[in-house]
Amino acid sequence: MRSRREIVAGLAAMAMTATLAACGGGTGGSSGKTTITYFSWNNEKVMTPIVQAFEKANPTVHVDLSTAQGQANDYAQTLTTRIAGNQVPDVFHMSIETRSAVMDGGYARDLTHESFMKGIDPTASTLYTRDGKVYGMAPTAWAGGIVYNKKLLAKAGYSSVPTTWDAFLKMGEKLKASGVTAYMEDPSVVSGSFGPMLGGYYAGQGVKTGDDAIFDGKKTFEEVWTPLIKEWDRMVTTGVMPKNVVGVNADQIKQSFMTGQLAMFRSGPWDFADLNTAGIDYGVAPFPALPGGEPFVGGGPDSPYVISSKISGAKLKAAEKFLSFINSAEGLKLAQENINQISTSANYDSKVAPQIQDVYTKYIKTGKYYWVNWPKGGTVMGEEIAAQWQLLIQGKESPKSVAQNLDKKWTSQ
Repeated sequence: MRSRREIVAGLAAMAMTATLAACGGGTGGSSGKTTITYFSWNNEKVMTPIVQAFEKANPTVHVDLSTAQGQANDYAQTLTTRIAGNQVPDVFHMSIETRSAVMDGGYARDLTHESFMKGIDPTASTLYTRDGKVYGMAPTAWAGGIVYNKKLLAKAGYSSVPTTWDAFLKMGEKLKASGVTAYMEDPSVVSGSFGPMLGGYYAGQGVKTGDDAIFDGKKTFEEVWTPLIKEWDRMVTTGVMPKNVVGVNADQIKQSFMTGQLAMFRSGPWDFADLNTAGIDYGVAPFPALPGGEPFVGGGPDSPYVISSKISGAKLKAAEKFLSFINSAEGLKLAQENINQISTSANYDSKVAPQIQDVYTKYIKTGKYYWVNWPKGGTVMGEEIAAQWQLLIQGKESPKSVAQNLDKKWTSQ
C-alpha cells in the first residue's frame, strides 16, 4: 500500500511541477497584480470560492491556486518533493508528517507575533511550534465525541453521558442489563475513545506537550500508556463494549445506533445527516475522564497555513493579507460553508448543529481536544496501533504488551 501511494504521489508531484512551471513564479501578473502561489490541502472546488472572495477584497493580489493531483494523503509527499526541488509555494500547509522537515529545514516563516495570529487557539499552535516560535496558523479543527440516544439513556436513568470513567462504566452496565449494547466504536480508528481520554489525562496532569516525551525518547509507551490502557480495557472486560466490535465497520455501528440497538457510539458531524434522517433524538458528549484526567473530545487542528520563509517584499505582504483573510470572520464563515471546517478562532463562532453546540462551546472552542499525531511513520504507526487495539479487545494482548509492541514499532521507524 505504501509503495502504491508513493507511486501516485510521484505522479502527482510531476503533474504539479508542470502546472506551476506553466504558471510562472513572478511577483506580478499581466494586470500588474502581485501574484502568490498557494498549494492547498483542500481541493480546487472547495477552495476556489474562498480564494475568489479574498481577491475581491484585495484586488491588487492574485492567488495562483494549486492542489495535490492525487488523493488527500498524497499532499505530504507532493510537498516534500516540491521542497526538495526548490519549488516552495508562497503559502502552503504543514501536515503532521511534514512538520519536522518544514520547521527544522527553515522553510516556514515565524508567525508568532503576526497580527493575523490574533484569536488563534493556543492548542492549535502546539503541534507547529519550535523553540517558542509558531510556524503554522490553524484557525479551524475537526472533532468528534460520544453520540448518544437520549431515549435509551433516559430509560437507564441518565440525561447525558457521565463525565468520569467509573460513572460511565456503571451507566454502561445498566444499559447492557436493559437489553441494548451500551457503546461501540470502530477499533481501526486509533481507538476513537482512547485518544481523547489520553489527551484529557495529559491536561489533568498539566502536560501541555502530549505524547512528545515519548516521541522524543524521554519516556516510553509502556511507561506512560500502560496504566491508562488498563483503565480503558475495563470497558471491554465489563462488557460495556462487546468484543465482537472487532470486525464490525463504522457503517454497521451507525446502523445499530439508528435502529435503537446501540445506545452510544463514537462519531461526529460527519454522521449527523444520516442520524437526522433516521429521526433519532440524540445528543453529543465529551469522552469521560480517566482517573487523574478531565473530559475531552477527539480531534485536532486542521492542517495549518504556512508562509514560505523564502519570500519577501510585495509577495510577503500579499501572503500576510491572505492569512489575515483566512482568519477573519468572513474567511472562517466561508471555510465552514465550503469545507465544513469548524472555527476554533476567537474571530468567529461557527454555526453548528444544536446537538453539538455545548461540546463546541465548552470543548472545541477551548482547546479541549486531542488525537495521537505521529511525527514520523504515520501510516505504519497508525496501522500498528489499530492492530494492537483489536488484539487487546479480543483478549489476545494485554495492556502492557500492547504498549511494549508500540515501543518496538516506534523505535524501528
